[in-house]
Amino acid sequence: GQPAMTAVSLRDVRKNFGPTEIIRGVTLEIAQGERHCIIGPNGAGKTTLFNLISGRFPITSGEILLNGSRIDAMPPHMINRAGLSRSFQITSIFPRLSVFENLRCALLWSKGYKYSFWSALWRQKALNDAAQALLEDLTRGSRRDVPGGFLSYAEQRAMKIGMTIAGGASVILLDEPTAGMSHSETDYAMALIR
Repeated sequence: GQPAMTAVSLRDVRKNFGPTEIIRGVTLEIAQGERHCIIGPNGAGKTTLFNLISGRFPITSGEILLNGSRIDAMPPHMINRAGLSRSFQITSIFPRLSVFENLRCALLWSKGYKYSFWSALWRQKALNDAAQALLEDLTRGSRRDVPGGFLSYAEQRAMKIGMTIAGGASVILLDEPTAGMSHSETDYAMALIR
């Protein structure tokens, strides 16, 4: 078959803060559809690397490509528009809205209905069906009508991952997605990411 296209490509990426080199020549190719985990001790530069890929920090040298196009000189909002999302960019859920309504809001936003909410209501059935499908993936449907603010910490994290996925990005960066979770919650989150 066809070789998978590269989703993210880093070519000899370096980052200095003053005289200190934090990222020292990272080269990495991640094909579309792959899931990669970057591991290392605290202070190894994992979050800095994510900040470089998402445009939060400029690189000192090298190249970063998203789906074959250079993004290393673009601001974060343009990188986001080009198809890269970072989980914390969904800053919070709506605590008084149900899980279903939160997911529907994320879908509304991602589909570009931001400024034409009322004109989009005729698409309600398609939107509801998409939100329901996402809900089934996330919670197997059992938490549909629970207010977002009543979810456990792990469930809120899972919902944020779901809302990020709902955003339709082709590449998603999850920074420590299982931090603060128990073993069983971590297993659930990993299954969800897969």
